[in-house]
Amino acid sequence: MVLEQVFKVQWLEKRPRYAFVLGFVYALIGILSARLIFKSNTGMMAVAFISILLIPSLNKLLSDEENIEIREKKLSLRLLFKDHRDIFEIYLLMFLGIFVAFSVLSFLFPLDIINRLFAPQLAVANLSGGAILNAELMSILLNNLIVLIACFILSLVYGAGSVLFLTWNASAWGAVIGFSAKLAVVQTDVSPFVFFGLFMLPIIPHLITEAASYIGAAIVGGVLSKAVLREKIFSEKFHHITTDSMLIGAFAFGIVLLAGVLEVHIFPLLFNSVIG
Repeated sequence: MVLEQVFKVQWLEKRPRYAFVLGFVYALIGILSARLIFKSNTGMMAVAFISILLIPSLNKLLSDEENIEIREKKLSLRLLFKDHRDIFEIYLLMFLGIFVAFSVLSFLFPLDIINRLFAPQLAVANLSGGAILNAELMSILLNNLIVLIACFILSLVYGAGSVLFLTWNASAWGAVIGFSAKLAVVQTDVSPFVFFGLFMLPIIPHLITEAASYIGAAIVGGVLSKAVLREKIFSEKFHHITTDSMLIGAFAFGIVLLAGVLEVHIFPLLFNSVIG
């Protein structure tokens, strides 16, 4: 694929920060492709196109991560996070790139166009505006845990297949937040671009935390998927990979709990202080 030659995996591993550009550009290409080919269902097909663009690179990254697991012999939390830092950054920045693309387009385009383009994403929240602020902690935690488990299972079964689920979440977050900011900006005298930045500011900590938990689960499933295919089930290497994956999974579980607390108790305070 031509774009794989432009954004090579080795290049991303050396410069993880450019994964944001990759996610943003792929999102724009995916949205444009979906609009040209599937006008009646642009929102869902955009997610599919973006995922198709991302999967080859992510599959290569997961294979490289499994090789890193094989090379390490000593179990160390410090080495564990050091070894996986690059792929985690790449996943997270890709997620944020997709999120920003959808949020910016949703904020800039006219309301009727966004309603047509991203109808499936907007339908997730029903644009109720108070859903997040009034949510109960246990309900939020349960929903986040379900998404976490889904990311792990999809990644385990399909390798990088969980990217479809991650892309969907990034697109839904972006479309809903961008659209909500567009609706709210008409009630203020602040510059639209300044207001958009202020609107995003309290959301980012919660967004990054929740995305990090899902990405951790996706990495665990993807690495285990590669290990099952390439290693003997009861070998020392497989045991080492499994142990490291369990530690990353426990970390992802802890982060998803933190994300729930931030969403229910911290995000409303930040949002009201900045926007209210």
